[in-house]
Amino acid sequence: MSEDITKKQHYVWRHYLSTWKNNPDDKGIWTGLLEQKVIRKISLMDVAQKSYFYKLEELTDAELDFLKNFSKSLPEKAKSVAEDIVNRYSLYMQMKRNIATNKTQNNDEYMCQVKKTEAETIETIQSKIENLGFGLIKCQNIKDVQLLVEESEDDILYYLFVQYSRTRAMKSRAVESMQDREDMQEIAQKCWPFFNLVCAKQLAENMAKKNDYRFVYVHNKGRVPFIAGDQPVINAKSNDVDENGFAKDLELYYPLSPKAALVIEFTQGERFSEIDVDDDYVRQHNLMIAKEAQFHIFANEEGVLNNIIDGIRPL
Repeated sequence: MSEDITKKQHYVWRHYLSTWKNNPDDKGIWTGLLEQKVIRKISLMDVAQKSYFYKLEELTDAELDFLKNFSKSLPEKAKSVAEDIVNRYSLYMQMKRNIATNKTQNNDEYMCQVKKTEAETIETIQSKIENLGFGLIKCQNIKDVQLLVEESEDDILYYLFVQYSRTRAMKSRAVESMQDREDMQEIAQKCWPFFNLVCAKQLAENMAKKNDYRFVYVHNKGRVPFIAGDQPVINAKSNDVDENGFAKDLELYYPLSPKAALVIEFTQGERFSEIDVDDDYVRQHNLMIAKEAQFHIFANEEGVLNNIIDGIRPL
């Protein structure tokens, strides 16, 4: 049974990255390694993944109580997500207690089940959320997006905000922002999947209630392809910050493929629209993706990554 436990866990959805393959039979994509400042073609199985990235951490009773109390204060839909995850943590902790008190009599099958629960609980939830994005990635125009949103708007918003907040970079920023509260920093570090999924649901729920945003489908008509990054969804207005360093405005940008992207704008205008863009727009947004990425950027062409990497290589 231990061989069935998923070790390699992707923090960027593998199916999403597959849209940057040169052809359907290709098993890898061009990847810019930002720290090394090099470009390689890397297998989709080996890129943007970390061993046991979604592994559950053991919680103290006090930490588990904190999550339970935090869940009670949330809006209805976010509360439902939170309580589901807390129940999964509680089950895991009970299994660990059973081992500690020898209630399992060193049963190998039970031990394997504990390890599987530890490794795959959050990944299973993430996989279900990723399924919500299949339709979005297949969209070819704004009419496709409109039909999808009208059918399952809450799911699409949830999917996008999870992609925005699930990454290693976002986790690092969130934990660092709590440096003045060591207790909160510690629990955020241990329970990041909980906060990621719950906050994404809350953001999606709040957006759906306000209904003050619009969807823009972007057609790339230039020669330069869109790239992707290990921060799949970014705030295209993150450079405009207030005195505390927080972005004043939000504009979600999500490249769907080398030839298309989706933008969610918080401005007045038509609810669903589409635009054609040239190479200048693409280069500008590619640089935004590269800036927000932590370790990797991805493309269907080596050359476009060379141009970006050359700009950050030391002279």
